[in-house]
Amino acid sequence: MSCDKEETDNLSRITTYPIIAVKGEQFTSIPVGGTFKDEGVSATVGGAEIESVKSGDAVDVNTPGVYIITYTATNPDGFSVSANRYVGVIAPDAEALDLTGNYKRNAGALGVSKVTKLGPGHYTSDNIGGVAVGGPATTVHFFHTTGKTLIVPEQENAGGTFAAINASYNFGDPAATPPVPASYTWTVINAGYGAAPRTFVKQ
Repeated sequence: MSCDKEETDNLSRITTYPIIAVKGEQFTSIPVGGTFKDEGVSATVGGAEIESVKSGDAVDVNTPGVYIITYTATNPDGFSVSANRYVGVIAPDAEALDLTGNYKRNAGALGVSKVTKLGPGHYTSDNIGGVAVGGPATTVHFFHTTGKTLIVPEQENAGGTFAAINASYNFGDPAATPPVPASYTWTVINAGYGAAPRTFVKQ
């Protein structure tokens, strides 16, 4: 009696990747001293629920900043996917303000960034780099945590991965002659953008 060896070389194997979805809001903010409840994620493979692993920052509700929680799910073949939750903890001075408005870049294509407030110290810009026309591929979330400090954490949108560094807000001086408008400045981190700071002036 003999057994035939099954040939497996050069055969491809189909794997089903995990699907992970953040429960609740992916980007959220709370005032200093507020309450944050992590709603977790839903993770599945082929419709069946699987476990996820949480890593990243522990949210300190007493310290202004942006905290990033990462959730990772892995399928039986070892392939992983991850998703992030962003939590801004906002100091009272920033919580009381509203930076909403249209801001025009003072160089390059002179593009306009529409800044929209979503919550305490939590905003979106629809044109992170001030290109001629903004949209979903240039929209980012950012946080005004305290004072002049803006934080634009690394995040995904329709245009790829974006972040900004050295981000700050200038409140201007409306009482000056002539009045000095408010503005903000940041340096975009994305392969399609240069390393120069970009300033946007409120219109």
